[in-house]
Amino acid sequence: MGDPIHLVVAPSAKVNFSNLNRLFGWLKSMGVGNIYDVSFGADISTWAYLKAKEELSLSSVIAQSCPTIVNYCEHYMPELLPSLAPVQSPLICLAIYLRMKEKLKGKIAFLSPCIAKTDEINDPNTHRLVSYNITFDKLKHKLKEMNIDLDQYPEVDFDGMKPGIGHVYSRPGGLTETVRVTDKDMWIRQIDSVFHVYPYLNEYYNRQSNQLPVPELIDILNCSGGCNYGTGTNQRISMDEVDYKTNIRKQERLSEQVTVQNKDSIYKIAQYFDSYLDWHDFRREYTDKKIENGMFSDDDLDDVFYKLRKNTVESRSYNCHACGYRSCKRLAQAVKLGINIPESCIEYERSGLLHDTLTPLLNHAGLEAALEQAMWMYHTNQSSDLAVLMLDVDDFKQVNDSFGHDVGDEALKVVGMAISKNIGRTDSAGRWGGDEFMVILPNKGLKAAQETAEAIKEYVKTSDVLPKGEHFTVSVGVATAKHVDNPFTLFQQADSALYEAKKHKVSKSRPPKA
Repeated sequence: MGDPIHLVVAPSAKVNFSNLNRLFGWLKSMGVGNIYDVSFGADISTWAYLKAKEELSLSSVIAQSCPTIVNYCEHYMPELLPSLAPVQSPLICLAIYLRMKEKLKGKIAFLSPCIAKTDEINDPNTHRLVSYNITFDKLKHKLKEMNIDLDQYPEVDFDGMKPGIGHVYSRPGGLTETVRVTDKDMWIRQIDSVFHVYPYLNEYYNRQSNQLPVPELIDILNCSGGCNYGTGTNQRISMDEVDYKTNIRKQERLSEQVTVQNKDSIYKIAQYFDSYLDWHDFRREYTDKKIENGMFSDDDLDDVFYKLRKNTVESRSYNCHACGYRSCKRLAQAVKLGINIPESCIEYERSGLLHDTLTPLLNHAGLEAALEQAMWMYHTNQSSDLAVLMLDVDDFKQVNDSFGHDVGDEALKVVGMAISKNIGRTDSAGRWGGDEFMVILPNKGLKAAQETAEAIKEYVKTSDVLPKGEHFTVSVGVATAKHVDNPFTLFQQADSALYEAKKHKVSKSRPPKA
């Protein structure tokens, strides 16, 4: 057997999993090696921040525990890179400690509340010390899919040294709380939420440029509510409950870790770091990745938005900043250049549960939800008409048998592209199953739906995906809604129309009898 996979766990797991220790019991039963608390890495980060600030005479530091903030500065405001903390995030600080001090062998996986941590893990400046980013949301889905009853497993605690109060990093102002243990007077600006942090960073830079006073430390997080409500969670717990549980742990740790001598707070874990660690081992560098304006036109970016599963005006203008760019269009520019990946988009990750794995269209579940929504809008007179297309590839088995399944997959991708290119921004489409697709057309009557169907058929017919100049075709069935219809009856009509279209095509292809 090879080296084990060890797990490091974000402090926000403590409020995202009600039975965290039994989860650890299950993970151990599945072969996971040691399990460590990233709160300890947060303690290292705080200690290293203060050491770096003093040694390098830094007048102002922007915290970088949030990878989205790092992405934003590297991609959109590299002018701020000199102000980013020259210290790794809690995750990477812990990984460095484990490799350096504990001599940990094997791969490290991160149980995480944050989709953007994948960017941090894959960044050469973090030395690829961590191999995987597993979000809370994905793990919960896996537990449900496997029908795991965690109550059947023993409670298992974290391995390694007990942390200080680093677990408070998971809430807004958590870094501030850890600094305040030993420094009561530092000027700290605490800020979170995409609606506040990015305007503030512009304000901060303008004040710096004009030599106006700025805070000594910017405690900044992208997500409203902090990491406890990160992009990789499906959190339902109230903020007060989160704070209540966090405060109990904080008081327990403070009573164990902090003593007061001559009005000064003595923090045991910081003393340990002073004795056994060198903050330079935890240094972080950054890379200017700025993209200038005007590189690709909107038409040039269509294929990228298709990969990003952004097929509507609204989805292309979500502009949540979490990828590190000010807009979805800027991320698309970066993906087009090959310097970023679709997985950097939060909505791309979230939408994966409702999207087909082969084409960026909806999957069966996504289509069912979209059809129900479209039917509701039709019945409530929010759309004047509603049409549905069902289509499939003619003789798809022959395509697979003649050219192989890889080419068959490419043919299905072409159908997906044909649909995307010929539907409107408010329309929905997806892969119903196999080689069968559905297109949902709100506000379109029979004539408009038939025109859409013909455009899709023509796009497929003229594609050159098959070898040796061969071509393939699709058949399409069209149905329009009446107010007595429901999603199922409308689907049945479109499916019957598809059957008739295929039957008609077969009869036309047969030679007349002599």
